[in-house]
Amino acid sequence: MELMRVIQRYLYLFFTAAMLLAGWEYQWTNASAVNPEIPRDAIRLRILANSDAPGDQWIKRKIRDAIVASMNEWVNDPENLQEARAEVQKRLPELRQLVAQTLAKYGYSGQFSLELGEVDFPTKIYGNRVYPAGKYEALLVTLGEGKGQSWW
Repeated sequence: MELMRVIQRYLYLFFTAAMLLAGWEYQWTNASAVNPEIPRDAIRLRILANSDAPGDQWIKRKIRDAIVASMNEWVNDPENLQEARAEVQKRLPELRQLVAQTLAKYGYSGQFSLELGEVDFPTKIYGNRVYPAGKYEALLVTLGEGKGQSWW
């Protein structure tokens, strides 16, 4: 009987901590202050995890890290949005291969899609900037069913 009480206490503690973290994340990503200097001509990155399961969220971050590292090697301050769009479009096959390799490296065999276009975004904070919800041009990576929280 005593063991059952101890287990219940730990479960309550875990549930409370999970709810606090979820509430903090929600508040952080839905901030109401908006910085007027948001570049509307940027190409953003959005990654949708298969689900909110910890493993799906973990692999989402691995995909993010791989894409960002790859882009850091070939992004060279484009003159305008059209030039940036053309460069990303040209690199789509390379990026698809990178996502596939990263998934395989960590033992994930699920489907994914990768596309460049107008994508709906929730309100999100990047460093000291707040990007309001809306449609933005983005590289969208959808892992599996894409029903998990997005990275940005």
